[in-house]
Amino acid sequence: MVERFPEEEGVSSSILGSGTNYMQTDELKKKIQVINLPEVNTSLEGAILEKKEKSLFIDLSPYGTGVIRGSHYIEAKDYIKNLQIQDKVTVKVLDWNNEEGLIELSLKNLSQEKSWNTIKELKEKNITAPLLITEVNVGGLLGKIDNIKGFLPVSQLSSKHYPKVEGGSKTKILEKLKEFVGKELLVKIFDVNASTNKLIFSEKLVELDQLRKIADQYKVGDVVKVKITKIVSFGAFVKVDDTPVDGLIHISEISHKPTVDINKELKEGETQKAKIISIEDGKISLSLKALKQEKPKEEKTTKEKEMKKED
Repeated sequence: MVERFPEEEGVSSSILGSGTNYMQTDELKKKIQVINLPEVNTSLEGAILEKKEKSLFIDLSPYGTGVIRGSHYIEAKDYIKNLQIQDKVTVKVLDWNNEEGLIELSLKNLSQEKSWNTIKELKEKNITAPLLITEVNVGGLLGKIDNIKGFLPVSQLSSKHYPKVEGGSKTKILEKLKEFVGKELLVKIFDVNASTNKLIFSEKLVELDQLRKIADQYKVGDVVKVKITKIVSFGAFVKVDDTPVDGLIHISEISHKPTVDINKELKEGETQKAKIISIEDGKISLSLKALKQEKPKEEKTTKEKEMKKED
């Protein structure tokens, strides 16, 4: 443990005026007892005594007066500018006795730690937050949440904002992405790792949540209107009831026929009625054949019956 002379009761440095030398004097030290101090890097709470251009003085009674200065001040200046005299702040002790006899402090690490904890909570609780876009590159968008910069990849943009560029031209993609600078997008935290300064946002996760909520309004057995949006080898993708929710009609659910030519049965852009046969994690599977009566097997002809009797 480190030993230091605390401020004498009734002689707090908080009463000292602007420009006062906050160094603990030998005369004062003789009047007060020695106390044990917490280790360096310990977090403490104190009250702001004075703000200067590049220094912030903190009352850490009974330990003494602390200062945030130099690079530590510059790194936390955005946070410091909103502080007022007597505001309570949490600081980290860097040195109990600097060359001026003050306690050297830092705000940067603590403020960042608090921000990272806030972001981790957003992810753990699956909370949607606004992201102001400040920069772009070919790979996506950059922005900050709680003063921590992160990345929103193109692949994590919603279907509405995904840059649809013919030929995949990087130049054209970049031009599309630049349109988002200065705008706010609602995102969720896709990945976060404070130790490596990794923060990835996702707008797609917000969209998926919205689609799940709409899908949850349906139940298996519901008959709905669907619009064929894309025909593929294994079936057809559809939009359900003029909502943004996508569904799939598997090829096996198109017709009772043993073999099906999808392109003859369905056309992109047409609408039909379909029956919901499953809903799983917001994904809806539908059937057309469930609404079509299966043709009964053809009865044997009269001639076949007569031939059987003759046998």
